[in-house]
Amino acid sequence: MAPRTPILHPVAYFESRGFDLWPAAVAVGVATLSLTLALAGFGVLLSDKLAAAGHGDASGAVWSVLVSYLVVVVVAMVVGWLLAAGILHLLARAVVGHDGRFGETLTVVGWGTAPTLLTSLVAFVILALALDGTTLSSPEAFARQFRANVQSGSALSHALSFLVACWQTFLYGRGLAVAFDDDSGTTWLVGGVVAFGGWLLALF
Repeated sequence: MAPRTPILHPVAYFESRGFDLWPAAVAVGVATLSLTLALAGFGVLLSDKLAAAGHGDASGAVWSVLVSYLVVVVVAMVVGWLLAAGILHLLARAVVGHDGRFGETLTVVGWGTAPTLLTSLVAFVILALALDGTTLSSPEAFARQFRANVQSGSALSHALSFLVACWQTFLYGRGLAVAFDDDSGTTWLVGGVVAFGGWLLALF
């Protein structure tokens, strides 16, 4: 029986089910929603903390900024999907061959956003814990404490994102091997360049 997703068995999935774009687009949508909800949840916690401390005006300002940021996040997720697929496809065509189609690469990269469900949850926990350990005695003190608390959880975040890049290398490599009909292992190199390139960019 064919797997329902390519998360664990990409070769079996793509060979049996093909490269239908819609399930991959749903994966991107769910990943985007999870990140949006994580940030919105943090916004709720922050605004409640400000309101409880008697800073109602600041609470309203937080939502004004956060809503704009959430729009940027949604757009960035979609653009990032297309951009990563474009880079991956160009590299694969240059290194592997010309058999694969862009739509197939787009599908593979779309499924590569699936781990965002986990990273978004971890990010929310880190932000919530960082916020809980702050005081509102002054804006400067709050910013300093919050930044320090977030940095204390950065090791976990970086380790998780590294594991995600490893899994994306696996998915990209195996998925492109089917799309480009390649069994040389070169697709792993191409997938690793894109996956770990994204990981390095996320560190800065």
